[in-house]
Amino acid sequence: MDDAPGPHDPAADEAGETADLAVAFVPGVMPGKWFFRWRDRNPGRVLAERPLETDAWEEELGAGRAHACFVRLPAHPRPGVDDLATLREEYRAVELYAEQQVVVLPRDHELTLLDEVPVAELVDEVLLQEPATLPERHRLRSPEAVAADAPLPPMRHARDAVELVAAGLGLVVLPMSLARLHHRKDLVHRVVPDAATVPVALVWPQDLTEEQEELVQDFVGVVRGRGLNSSRGAAAPASPAAEDRPAAKAGPARAPSSRRGGQPPQGARRAGAPRGGARSGRGGPKGGRRSGGRGRR
Repeated sequence: MDDAPGPHDPAADEAGETADLAVAFVPGVMPGKWFFRWRDRNPGRVLAERPLETDAWEEELGAGRAHACFVRLPAHPRPGVDDLATLREEYRAVELYAEQQVVVLPRDHELTLLDEVPVAELVDEVLLQEPATLPERHRLRSPEAVAADAPLPPMRHARDAVELVAAGLGLVVLPMSLARLHHRKDLVHRVVPDAATVPVALVWPQDLTEEQEELVQDFVGVVRGRGLNSSRGAAAPASPAAEDRPAAKAGPARAPSSRRGGQPPQGARRAGAPRGGARSGRGGPKGGRRSGGRGRR
């Protein structure tokens, strides 16, 4: 089920050199600019990049294959639970930014007529994910509709879900970077503006050696935009108060808008849809949309 890389020493990079710092990252996260900046300000140091095939980052850190890892936190923390605070009981962590979620659609799906797809538009669609991953939709559905849901097909990764979308079995809502990572010519994605954002954090063990901790702290400084001569030197450990402050961010990444002058505002329904009821022809079959008479969820 898990095809993450096998065990190896984080001190060895692709070229066989000894790495001073090994940083892993879950699928979709693109830390290349920070790797470049860290190498630029640490000439002579070797940084090993560890892309993961799954979200099994705890295994990666626990096995010592990486000194730090970019991870995603749950988009919907359980009531009364602070996921970042809970994470810090075992690790050091800094929250960096938040990703918007998007719905992945076949290119000929009727929802592609919208610039953005509100959660309400997904209520009657088949979603290839657990209801808990999009509770905003779950709250809008009737108990009868929930009870009629068919079992989900086997899926190991987001890539599997995207392939099932291409096969016409349903839709899936993912962080935008994952949708871009698994992009296909026959699929498109649209922002779901009222879905919760997904936090991304940098996490590392609490028991690193003093030298390793210093290197990770220097990398944290690069990620958070601290200058080389910042008063927070590389050897200064991140305080809990400092860790609580996310990196400066310009807001969640949004998909480029295709709206032109004179078109409806964000979230507007497509032209011709009744204002207060279901979309025209909702109950009838759609040409090229689905086959097999599948029920909606």
